Amino acid sequence: MRRILSAFLLLSCVSVCLAQSQYVDLFMGQQGGSNCVIGPQLPHGSVNPSPQTRDGGHDGYKPGEPVRGFGQLHVSGTGWGRYGQILLSPQRGFNAEEDGHDSDITDEVATPYYYKCLLRRYNILCEVAPHHHSAAYRFTYQSLDGADEPTLLLDVAHSLSQHIVPEQHGEFLGGNIHYDFRNQMLCGYGTYKGGFGSAEPYKIYFAISSPHFNLQQAAIGAGQGNISRLFAQIKPITSDDKAKDLYVAVSLNSESNACQYLREECLGKGFGTLRDNAREAWNTALDKIQIQGTDEEKQLFYTSLYFSMVMPRDRSNDNPRFGGENIDDHYCIWDTWRTCYPLLTLIDEPFVSKTIRSFLLRYQNDGKCTPTFTSSLEWDWRQGGDDVENVIADAFVKGVGGFDRDEAYRWMKWSALNNRSKEYQLLGWQPEVDTLMLCSNAMEYAYNDFCVSEVAKMMGDKAFAKKMLRRSKSWQKLFNTSLKDSDADIYGFIQPRRENGQWCGDKQGGAFSPSKVYASWVEYFYEGNSWTYSLFTPHDFKSLIRLSGGKKKMVERLCYGFDHEHIALWNEPGFLSPFIFHHCDRPDLTSQYVGRLRQKNFSLDGGFCDNEDSGAMGSWYVFTGIGLFPNAGQDYYYLLPPAYSDITLRLSSGGTLHITREDTGSAVKAIYLNGKKLNGNTIKHSQIKNGGELHYK
Repeated sequence: MRRILSAFLLLSCVSVCLAQSQYVDLFMGQQGGSNCVIGPQLPHGSVNPSPQTRDGGHDGYKPGEPVRGFGQLHVSGTGWGRYGQILLSPQRGFNAEEDGHDSDITDEVATPYYYKCLLRRYNILCEVAPHHHSAAYRFTYQSLDGADEPTLLLDVAHSLSQHIVPEQHGEFLGGNIHYDFRNQMLCGYGTYKGGFGSAEPYKIYFAISSPHFNLQQAAIGAGQGNISRLFAQIKPITSDDKAKDLYVAVSLNSESNACQYLREECLGKGFGTLRDNAREAWNTALDKIQIQGTDEEKQLFYTSLYFSMVMPRDRSNDNPRFGGENIDDHYCIWDTWRTCYPLLTLIDEPFVSKTIRSFLLRYQNDGKCTPTFTSSLEWDWRQGGDDVENVIADAFVKGVGGFDRDEAYRWMKWSALNNRSKEYQLLGWQPEVDTLMLCSNAMEYAYNDFCVSEVAKMMGDKAFAKKMLRRSKSWQKLFNTSLKDSDADIYGFIQPRRENGQWCGDKQGGAFSPSKVYASWVEYFYEGNSWTYSLFTPHDFKSLIRLSGGKKKMVERLCYGFDHEHIALWNEPGFLSPFIFHHCDRPDLTSQYVGRLRQKNFSLDGGFCDNEDSGAMGSWYVFTGIGLFPNAGQDYYYLLPPAYSDITLRLSSGGTLHITREDTGSAVKAIYLNGKKLNGNTIKHSQIKNGGELHYK
């Protein structure tokens, strides 16, 4: 696959041979549990047209399986799937059954801006290029002896959650297909339920235009009661083997929006122009960071950077409930606040500002900012605390503009007083009752409180800042200094406790184990163990180190935890763990373990160490590669030797940060900013936001 990809890029990118998009390997996102979408898209585009296969999993596609068709909407890197609707399936003859038109493929090419494959069953060459709300398709029905006439299936009933991953309990609730004579487009909608996110039904509207297919005479078919099936058979105007273009736009708001998107984005441009424009959009986005390295190093780096820029979706002015800016499909803020949004603050600050304005617009309309939006609907399930506050706090302390700071603080203050559980506000922890994720929620609430205290201080609300700072220490009430791991001479872990203060054992009646890993939405910890969550005190490492027995003991704990895989990188709460070595005066160990984690958990053949999580994993790899790592919500970065000898960042401020590494030994001897030696191993955002020269010796 990669040989095909490289050959194609050599031919098609001669004029932009230095463009970074040529290094993005979308097949990496298909490996392991990465769950990344293989199809092309624009940065934060609303649509993500992509092939789907029978057992495609939650991203819809599995390499080596027959392709069923091309859906227009997907979520990338998530643990569970959603969308997959408005399926297009080019055929010879016609079969509208869900599994009646699968075809093996060959000659597959996947880039950020273009996808192609040959359907071997029908000898049809399929090409796809994206715009923001729309996609351009080019189907070439090549000669095939004894073949039936060329056709195209439009399947409106199809969805990932019903037909590819039925464990997501998807349903098709009906819809409509009709020809719009005024716009000369084939239009309609489907209503759906199911998938990862809001359980409420939602509609997806579409509009299709083509100079090569007879849309006006599309034969519309439906299942019993117009519920089980809804499809159209579309025939090309001519049956020759010339390329036939078709354009489709999607809206979550209205049919008129879909028609407008199609007119503005596609009509009059042509497939080649749209493909080239998408390529340039990605070259511009990825060119914000340039590295020197081998081809494999660049593939890993730019693939990770690419996945940092696809989710969430910008669906401004396409919300079915209210107008205005709408950054949608956050899967999930619990993942992305830690590394993805801090990375965007460096290289795409306007998107961060727009996200915060989107949060505040929802607050104005709904009285709350929920952590995850799906199909422009609210979804109140949380994986952790109130982490929208962390995104806003990170923007505050780093001087991000473009949003109403007074309104943002009013919401943060309201959230701190209303969104935390009553038990947490009263006791400082959530006792062992019916509430889920008792310990992990409390740990996240504590950091949310610290983030609110920082913003309150900046806004001059000193009394509330002091109150929140005091409450941010509540995590210490769950830290049992006497609790020992059964297989290590290490004391002090987060442990659940009852309302009367008594420490809890395991739910099964045994002793509590710090190394036990919990699943999703369960009793004590969300997708992790006490080993990992006991280290999640981004604002209070000094207290954590003291309670753990001092710096030497903390170093022993960290080394043992990483060496025995008790501290996980496969999920986001462990992201900051190796940087605790910095607080123990051992930045050399930070570098050592980060290097191990990068090598073990990220590879072209193995993918990401788990779900890529909407840019969270990718941005962790990017930050550790460039020699900076954020403590998100606070105005500093940890410094560590970059993975590449020469790095250039084009910053949101318009400045350029040039990072170089001089290899003269096995350890960092000195770090220089603009020729001046730095004291310590951290740096403030204000010191680099306008650019400069950062040199590691």
